[in-house]
Amino acid sequence: MADIWTVDRDGEGIAWVCIDVPGKGANTLDRAVLDGFETVIEGFEKNPPNGIVLHSGKASGFIAGADIHALGELEEDDLRGLLEDAKALLDRFEELSCPSVAMIHGHCLGGGLEIALACDRRVAREDTEAGQPEVRLGLIPGLGGTYRLPRLVGTAEGMKLILTGKSVDAYKGERLGLFDEVTQARHLRRAARAALKKGKPERTGFKALREEAMDTRPARVLMARQMRRKTAGKVDRRHYPAPFRLIEAFEDHGIGRDLMEAETDLFVELARTGASRNLRRVFALREKMKHAAELDADKLGISHVHVLGAGAMGGEIAAWAALKGFEVSLTDIEADILAEAVRDAHRLFERKPGERASRGDLRPPRNLLIPDPAGDGARRADLVIEAVPEKIDLKKDILSELEPKLKDTALIATNTSSLKLKDMAGALKKPGRLVGLHFFNPVRKMPLVEVVRGGRTTKRAMSQAAGFAAALDKITVPCTDSAGFIVNRALTPYLLEAARLIEEGETPEAVDAAAERFGMAQGPVEVADHVGLDIALDVARHLRTEFPEQIGEIPDNISALVDTGRLGVKSGRGFYTYENGEPKKDDIDADDMENDRLDRMCDRLILPMLNACAALLREGVVSDPDEIDAALIFGAGFAPFRGGPLHYAKARGVYDIVAALKFLEEDREADRFAPDDGWQSLAA
Repeated sequence: MADIWTVDRDGEGIAWVCIDVPGKGANTLDRAVLDGFETVIEGFEKNPPNGIVLHSGKASGFIAGADIHALGELEEDDLRGLLEDAKALLDRFEELSCPSVAMIHGHCLGGGLEIALACDRRVAREDTEAGQPEVRLGLIPGLGGTYRLPRLVGTAEGMKLILTGKSVDAYKGERLGLFDEVTQARHLRRAARAALKKGKPERTGFKALREEAMDTRPARVLMARQMRRKTAGKVDRRHYPAPFRLIEAFEDHGIGRDLMEAETDLFVELARTGASRNLRRVFALREKMKHAAELDADKLGISHVHVLGAGAMGGEIAAWAALKGFEVSLTDIEADILAEAVRDAHRLFERKPGERASRGDLRPPRNLLIPDPAGDGARRADLVIEAVPEKIDLKKDILSELEPKLKDTALIATNTSSLKLKDMAGALKKPGRLVGLHFFNPVRKMPLVEVVRGGRTTKRAMSQAAGFAAALDKITVPCTDSAGFIVNRALTPYLLEAARLIEEGETPEAVDAAAERFGMAQGPVEVADHVGLDIALDVARHLRTEFPEQIGEIPDNISALVDTGRLGVKSGRGFYTYENGEPKKDDIDADDMENDRLDRMCDRLILPMLNACAALLREGVVSDPDEIDAALIFGAGFAPFRGGPLHYAKARGVYDIVAALKFLEEDREADRFAPDDGWQSLAA
């Protein structure tokens, strides 16, 4: 216990209880942590303090939730026992005679929030992020969160947070009633003491009466119907059963102790589903990729970033880096484009006040982003990111002009999405400093960055580039220099096959429905429209020159749409017509929704993507199948509940995948379906 929990009683009789799990960057909950907490509680039951302040010794935050790795190793009975013991423990803590306060900073998620909810009050530092993200792991809260969170913030808001798995920042949490006070770090202990003086809260008044009136069977039936409708608009029950099962439990039990008891059975049931196992795998992939890239600030050696090109990508990269605490100079030859990028950045800063990472610079992001029309910031930069249009001669000219201005230690990164680094490296006298940092659009939403190693890129450059992306809270996947890298190489065959199906007479709606039935968040037709059909066409043409048999003939309908100015969302028309960014889709005939037909169409779409993944592994573009799975999940929206494309292929059976590809190769008389030799190693 002493290694995890420490208790210090001050002169006022307040017990300051600190959790600091040794050997981990973040506090997580497992049996040992809970056993230690029980020892603390037993001490307070025998000798109550005047008040309890629960806080964390980790810089990263309060408690990040349960140890997902340990959770996956538990047998059903052991899991059930752990949950029941933990809930009984929190009940005992809640029933202590003295008041308690959770003093929170950073991440307060899942089981961590459930512990905070068992405290009488909560005060939060400005950087706090709180939520119940269990549904994103195919689960529900398991330590009483289904009861305590709605009881505190109201049924509608509480259930919404649980069903979506979304987190709230400190100030939104305060507005919801989750936090009693939000303050700066230097005032946090004062706020905790003040909260203790208020004593234990009583659940009385209008809010309590309103919640009791709503907790009737007719009211629950109505609320459950609304919850199902909203949830079904976002996820398919066949793929993500957890939120729907929780709605059923709410409808049966309401927000009360009965729901807490049902919570355990439901958690254990969901933990055994394939969806939850795969979603927990995805979580593990995210953590693996992020931690592999992280560097301490002194080893990172990057404080000033210079971005060339203030267009859609460069402007967002610059804004996001400033938001995360880097000093950034942004330059562009067009003054209007630069000014618009700065305006967009300031709007981003206003929308995301809680995103800021602490890097020791207290200046607000708007003061960290420097418009730099003359490009003078390059001379001070530790990292220069080139984000100009995808023209090799332009990029080479810029790099050769830029290098003499830079510090000897400065790193040069290109945000190219498809061009090879080896074709740019010749423009540099020190090509070892050139690395690829391929961000995805929009940068503020897309979590992936491909970190590309050129033939002469140094290990230091790769480490710095990956560390920088990790400092931006991005998931990094390393790869070697190859046309299209990982995501575009695998995604392009998928998008092209969708266009071919449309040429053969299928409707865009039916094609998207087939992919969405498989579990893709967005169908390939809509994805192509969002990427931009002109961009998709350029990438396809480039990849065809490198991999003619795998890419095949490019469908004429894409170039026909581009020639008429129908570029997708950005022009208002592509395969679909868009209003306010949303596609206008026709209803699909019942015949078009026939399952066997959708399954056949789905194989046409998904198998070329899987085949490209096998090729990437064989060619050594990526060394680990997990890295391909992570790249396609976080960069291309591959169905998370399936665990990644190669994980899905192994679960379905490699021999089945190869047989299906051979059938398509013969049936369509198309070499693009020929099974790649990479499947041989995957079958071993």
